[in-house]
Amino acid sequence: MQASNPSALGKPPASGMQPVAWPSIESILQRPLNPPRWLGWRLRAMVLIVVAGLAGVLLVAHWLAAQPKFPLALQATPHGEVRLGTADYPTLQRLEGLTLLSIAVESPDANGRLHTQVAPVNSALLQPSGRWIMAPQMRQDFDRLHQRMGELLGHWSSIGLVVQLHFQNAPAETVLIAPRGWSGLSPLFWLTSGLALLVLALGSSVLLVGPHWRNAGFVVLALCQCVQLLLMGVELNLEAFTPMWLVSLDVRLRMACDLASAAALVLMAAQQFTPSQRAMRVTALAWLAAAGLWLQCQDLCSPAHWWLVQLGCTALAVLAVLMAGQAQRQAPHPLTLVMRRMLVISIVTWSLLTLALWLGASRADLSLQVATYGVITWEVFVTSLVLISPYLSRSRHVLQEFSLLAASGTIAASLDLLFVALFSLGQFTSMTLSLFLSLGLYLSFRRWLLTRLPRPDEVTMEQVFQQMFRIARQVERQPDAMHDALVRLLRDLFDPLEIHVACGQVTEATLRGNGAILLVPVPCRARGGRDGHTALVLKHARRGQNLFTAEDARLAHRIMEQLHRALTFDEAVEQGRSEERLRIAQDLHDDIGARLLTLMYQAPSPEMEDYIRHTIQDLKTLTRGLAAQSHVLSEAAGEWKRDIDHRLSVARCELVWRMQSDVDVHLTMVQWSALTRILRELVSNAISHARARTVEVSLTLADDCLTLSVSDDGQGTDPSVWAHGLGLGGVRKRVKQLGGSVRWLQHGPQGIRCEVIVPSFVGAGSGHAGTGAGASGFGADSPGQFSH
Repeated sequence: MQASNPSALGKPPASGMQPVAWPSIESILQRPLNPPRWLGWRLRAMVLIVVAGLAGVLLVAHWLAAQPKFPLALQATPHGEVRLGTADYPTLQRLEGLTLLSIAVESPDANGRLHTQVAPVNSALLQPSGRWIMAPQMRQDFDRLHQRMGELLGHWSSIGLVVQLHFQNAPAETVLIAPRGWSGLSPLFWLTSGLALLVLALGSSVLLVGPHWRNAGFVVLALCQCVQLLLMGVELNLEAFTPMWLVSLDVRLRMACDLASAAALVLMAAQQFTPSQRAMRVTALAWLAAAGLWLQCQDLCSPAHWWLVQLGCTALAVLAVLMAGQAQRQAPHPLTLVMRRMLVISIVTWSLLTLALWLGASRADLSLQVATYGVITWEVFVTSLVLISPYLSRSRHVLQEFSLLAASGTIAASLDLLFVALFSLGQFTSMTLSLFLSLGLYLSFRRWLLTRLPRPDEVTMEQVFQQMFRIARQVERQPDAMHDALVRLLRDLFDPLEIHVACGQVTEATLRGNGAILLVPVPCRARGGRDGHTALVLKHARRGQNLFTAEDARLAHRIMEQLHRALTFDEAVEQGRSEERLRIAQDLHDDIGARLLTLMYQAPSPEMEDYIRHTIQDLKTLTRGLAAQSHVLSEAAGEWKRDIDHRLSVARCELVWRMQSDVDVHLTMVQWSALTRILRELVSNAISHARARTVEVSLTLADDCLTLSVSDDGQGTDPSVWAHGLGLGGVRKRVKQLGGSVRWLQHGPQGIRCEVIVPSFVGAGSGHAGTGAGASGFGADSPGQFSH
């Protein structure tokens, strides 16, 4: 991507030229400006998906309510035994702490004799899922014990099942295993089910809003996470009574979801590239590798298969990180950068989970804790990433705090598992120590991390308001400079990678592309400028390092709103000034002019009549200038030339007039008034004091610099010995108003030359009116050269 040149964005057209044809917002965004409304088939499809998901959750809950619930909590010991924990009923509290060896069921055979079926019990039976068992012996025990427990549940009825519990060094006890019921469903099931519904709704909305292959990766990731959450909630409720069909299906589904999620990450990273065959080939190979691993290792019958799946998921995620990094180097994009950071955090968390499972494989209780709480932490972490991905631009502060807290939670869970595995600490001691360490790290590095993150306030509000004031003054004098000025202001404020001026109506500053794009409406102007609605399209804040947030949009909207108010106020003030100047000009013409005309006709001598006639001519020039709405340099120069020629001809003095301008401009009232009075004072000095016979006036406007030179051949003395009075002081004052400088020099053997230089004349207060001075037509000897 190439950043747009701000100097070329708001280049105003010269008079008589066609206005710049800005591209439309839709063409820049490559999508409709107004997203599809949630009406019609999209709304119906969304409601159908959510209702179907809710119905599925209720059906699963209904099925779980009919499944058996063990009346005692089961706990694993470090040696692989099962110990009874807390009991649901007071009558069974005497069994707490006993080691359970087996569960038996007596049933009559075909001859009416009682037959006892026994299912041994050890810690493998408490594993929530076979996906996280890597030890071969434990996996065999897991499958065998669930198969035997399934045989016992063949006698299950709607009223429950009477079983005998055989304990170590204790007599057998008979208990009733009753259905779980709706009240027996744990809060964790409803929490995971609710998260699964949220993820399902989010993935569906992304698919319905943009049914495009670019959204396919996120949709696959959301659906896989939905399945993982639902399976986790079901298995944590079934505990030791998971049916054998679900045991087998769970391993295949979880492994398929992990591999598909990793391949989806590669697909999402490939979307950041410009469509190319290479990226498509890499994506296709990633999906083929994921499918091959699933077909080869779908039963996870050996530790080699388990490690192959873990490393395969890691390799695909690393490939996604590399592709995202290459895409960021080719075309910087904030979403690519955020995706790469999230992928790195996910890979580190996945590696810590794998490490904890490997270290805890030698201890049955530790392996169970990692497979339960470690996996829950991992799934909740991934779910949070999926849920916040479409809302990355909502609030920078909230996202920063969330990222730090999520990182702290991941560190706490990882430290807890490592402390238990390496130092054999108790669960309470390990968790307490991990929480204190992670909280200490969070409090210690929070401020440092937040200050290291890029912020949008590198430009102070005082500087912003100063720029707004300058923009309002510039637009007042040069309406077509609006876009250039706004581009500079927003570039200083947000430092976008790209910025474009586009045609289209945007009511307020809005975000697009999940914060990658910010649309800012250009304030409308009631006078001057170009007709139609335009907007500024900012892409990729902080040179592609950040996303635009809702705070950025509100800030841009407030700036544009205040600028619109300032322009409206300035326009009203200028209109009032114009009306007041017109009233004053009318009064001077009707009152003072009429009196002077009466005096001229009643003049006692021809000299007095001629003097009054000249005064009336000066008054006429003044009133015409006050009444004019605007002054073009070429037209003003014609007025100045005629006025000076008339005055010099009366004094029997010759005028040599030269003017050259590379662009014709509109003069403000301050510029017109100052230049008029400077020329009048300098010519008066040449006539009255120098008694010159020839006056040469040269006016040049080139490269935004105005140079005015008035020379005479009179009887002037050395300017360094002059005593500056009101006349010369007035010249200096008016030159200072224009932001220029003035100096007097000796001209030839006799005479004086006054030189006025005003740099940045056009940018300081004028707007383009034409393509050059040659079009003004004063009877020039050559283009751009005028002489008398």
